[in-house]
Amino acid sequence: MERLRAAPPVALGGLPVESVDDLSRGEGGLPPTDGLRYRLGSGARVIVRPSGTEPKLKCYLEVVVPVDADAGVDAARISSAARLDALRDDIKAAAGI
Repeated sequence: MERLRAAPPVALGGLPVESVDDLSRGEGGLPPTDGLRYRLGSGARVIVRPSGTEPKLKCYLEVVVPVDADAGVDAARISSAARLDALRDDIKAAAGI
C-alpha cells in the first residue's frame, strides 16, 4: 500500500487513471479504511486493500464493455477478459508483486 501511495500509477491496463481515492481518509460517508480506489478511463475501476487475515493485497477489478449489436455478447466477454488481464498485470507491477 505504501508503494502505491508513494508512486501512484498514471495508467492501468492501457487506461488512464482519472482519479485516485485514498480510502484511509474516509470516503462518501464510509469510515476510513486502508484502501485505494482508482477510477480509470472507459468507466473501469480498481480497488486495492490489504487482506485482513493474510500478508497479501486484494484487488477488485471492474471494466465496462458495451455490447456491440453486430459482434454480440461473446465478443464483449472476450474484450472484458483481456482488459481485466491487463489491469491485473499492471496493478501487480505497480504494487511490486
